[in-house]
This record gives sequence, structure tokens and C-alpha cells, in this order.
Amino acid sequence: MTKHKEKEPSPYMNIYLGDLKTTWVEYCSSVGKKPGAALREAIEAQLAGLQADKARTLFTQVEETSRNPKKRFEILLTVSEREALDIRAKEAGSSVRQFIVDAVRATLTHEPQYSMKEIEILGESNYQLLAIGRNLNQIARRLNEGKYEPVTVERIEELSKSLRQHAKKVSDTIGANIERWNLR
Repeated sequence: MTKHKEKEPSPYMNIYLGDLKTTWVEYCSSVGKKPGAALREAIEAQLAGLQADKARTLFTQVEETSRNPKKRFEILLTVSEREALDIRAKEAGSSVRQFIVDAVRATLTHEPQYSMKEIEILGESNYQLLAIGRNLNQIARRLNEGKYEPVTVERIEELSKSLRQHAKKVSDTIGANIERWNLR
């Protein structure tokens, strides 16, 4: 009986880029790198980011804390930092204190902290989405019962338009929340 050596995986990889290849080669040339070396750097950066994410401790809000005592914490800001903070809090429609608390919570939990305006927008959007779902359920129920349901192109386009509007509202609201935490 002979022992078979397990074949080690190859350190090489073939990738089909299709139409992207020309653009990729041009980009690499413009930054003075070989395509393979640039791809390796991109993969290394992506994997390094994964490692950095693994090292962070994520926290989860587990209970209502509004009744619990708070612990005072003071920070000193430059005049320009404070002015920028005032502007951002005003743009978010919140007080500076609440804005800072939301920023800290977003950093600790990696979860969005929505303003009251954003919560209202998301609530309205979900209400509309539920109405669309009810319309689709009514159509499906009638079709399953063998009853004729006049499903017109216009009705489908109307539902599709409502779904797109819902998706845009949600996307805009999430984008506004993410934008709040970025620096200009």
C-alpha cells in the first residue's frame, strides 16, 4: 500500500475579468504597477480590513437605560471642532449632546442611530410597503381561488413604482445616517 501525498493548493489564481481587463490594465499602468501586483495589494488590504474588524469588540444595546443614572464625561474641542459639531447636530435635527451620544453608540454597536425625522420617514415607508404587500396578497389569493383578477400592466407598474419609492426613501434615510458620521 502506497501513501499518497496530499496535493498542496497552488499559490496562483486565474481570474476572468472580461470587459474589466482593459480598464484594469490601464489603471495599473497609470499608477505604475503591474496588474498582478496591484490585485495582490487590493486583496491584502481587504483581508487586513477583515482582521481589523475581527479585533474590535462590538457592543449591543440590551435594555432600556433612560431611567438608569448617567455618568458625566467631558471633552475639550477646538473652536473649529465645536463649530463643526454644532453644524452637524443642527443638520441632524438634534442637540449637540444627543448627536454625540448617537455618534458614540453608532461607533460602539456598528448600528445606525436614527433621528426622529428619519424614524418617521422609515415608519411611513414601511406603512406603504405593507400596503403594497396587502395588494399583492389580494391578487395572489384571487388567482389561487381561480377567480379572475384583472392584473393590468398599469397596476403592476403602480406597485413597482411604489416599491422603488419605498427603496429610495429607505436608501436616502440610511445614507443620511451614514453621512452624519463622515467628516468633510
